[in-house]
Amino acid sequence: MSDAFLSAFSGWKRRVLVTLFAVTFIAIRKYDSLVNPQFWAEDGGLFFIQSEMWGGWRILFLPYEGYLHVLPRVLSALSASLPIFWAPGFFAWSSLTVSGAVIWWIQSPRIRFPGGWVAALAIALVPHEGEVYLTVCNLQWIMALGLFTLTIADDPANPCQRIGESAMLALCGLTGPFIVLALPFFALRAWQRRSQWSFVLLGVAVACTLAQLPSLLNRPPSEIEQPFAPIHFAAVVSNRVIATMFVGNHSWGETVHLLILVGMAALLVAGLRLRRLGPAGGNVLLASALATLLATGFKARFDTWDLSILTNGDRYFYVAKVILLWILGAFALRTAGLPRLLLLVLLLAPLVSNGRRFIYAPAEDFRWREAARQIEAGKNVEVPILPPGFGFSHPGRNRPANP
Repeated sequence: MSDAFLSAFSGWKRRVLVTLFAVTFIAIRKYDSLVNPQFWAEDGGLFFIQSEMWGGWRILFLPYEGYLHVLPRVLSALSASLPIFWAPGFFAWSSLTVSGAVIWWIQSPRIRFPGGWVAALAIALVPHEGEVYLTVCNLQWIMALGLFTLTIADDPANPCQRIGESAMLALCGLTGPFIVLALPFFALRAWQRRSQWSFVLLGVAVACTLAQLPSLLNRPPSEIEQPFAPIHFAAVVSNRVIATMFVGNHSWGETVHLLILVGMAALLVAGLRLRRLGPAGGNVLLASALATLLATGFKARFDTWDLSILTNGDRYFYVAKVILLWILGAFALRTAGLPRLLLLVLLLAPLVSNGRRFIYAPAEDFRWREAARQIEAGKNVEVPILPPGFGFSHPGRNRPANP
């Protein structure tokens, strides 16, 4: 990766090519969701069926699991006006489009941390189980990356950028709970810059947080009553974010994982102290990843997970994985010689160690076409959806009137 090559492959051309490549990689990795679209979990069993039964626009701000899901509900409301057979495909392609928008944004030259194109590629290439891709209910994890990067972006230069950033902040802030984690960073941005736009963004972030708070505060408490185990929690995070990403599916003891975690932390701290990187963006990104892990760990209680479990809840670690690769990519771009070579080897390791899992196997076919045909005919149908074991009941569209 020479500096001359990077200079030639820059600007809007690189941004377009990286976006196209990343979107294509996502489509290839989970191609079955596009060629044989089926509902996934809450996409069908919650958002779609509630939109069908209650009217999608009427329940736009209905919370679920303690927070709002405005984007999935907007998409489900739109899908209700389509032929029912198209609905899963509409969800999958909409998710791909939104992912592409985040990938485009994260490469903005206004974002105050180098290597945005590395982060954009990481969104599509990072090793994980695939539940984040092409599912509307899990799109919030990709949107969280857009939300966190907005806290470190330079102020917009024209009205179009202001409108776009305001809309992005409102949509991301009202989809998923991540606005609560991002709010301190918007406050930090306003305090440091004292610019009018920073205070506008802080105001929007506060409004979104206040909209989320009632449902967040009323969320049922965890049923797990055992004491929190911080050492095991750290080992699980190290295993799922670092070890499995760079060396594949292996499970070692707590001590090994803690040493891996300490080593990576030392590398990140040392790298972010480099003058050429600067503390502003990198520190906020790292803090965002840590806040996401702590918040989701509190919700899912990682400290109760066995180290041998390597697939359950992989979405919880997605944001941290992407940000970790982004920071390492920034190090590689701003160093030279042997350190750059070692970092490049480290960045290629996830693809090498997880290459056989790059493309996800086709899912079980639950014959959505047949179910859709019966629903359109007005029949009451029990619809199985992905993952196996999920489903919903649809009373039928255009149900004939009783004689």
